[in-house]
Amino acid sequence: MKQLEYLYFNIYNYYYRRSDFSSALFFRLQAMYMLSLSAGGWALLLQAAFLRLIKRAWFSSPAVAMSFALSVYLVIGLVFYRIFIIDNHDEKIFHKYEQSWNSNPNKKGVLLLCIFVAIVPYVLLLALSLLFPRQH
Repeated sequence: MKQLEYLYFNIYNYYYRRSDFSSALFFRLQAMYMLSLSAGGWALLLQAAFLRLIKRAWFSSPAVAMSFALSVYLVIGLVFYRIFIIDNHDEKIFHKYEQSWNSNPNKKGVLLLCIFVAIVPYVLLLALSLLFPRQH
């Protein structure tokens, strides 16, 4: 859980430092949605790997697969909205890691690692679809 909090902190801090808006809600929502897209990608990657590699099955149509993916993103987004925005857990995370981030000399490296963690599930999903194409 600590790694997820630090990942969220880096995304949150990036949008916080980049934002020109006076409203804190704007960059809080940006960070929350970026984390939910990453978590949704990991959930879909695990589901796709299970279906393609273990069950050797897939959804009956692309529309069913898309509705499943949208429901995964929606549920994760709503859960993260509740945790981070309504319960103000993101502010607690920000204050928890702010001092250690200010003293960290490798700030860009940590941000690049967070971007890598967010992109990896989508690259692996693409590789999975190319290596194990859907049989008609």
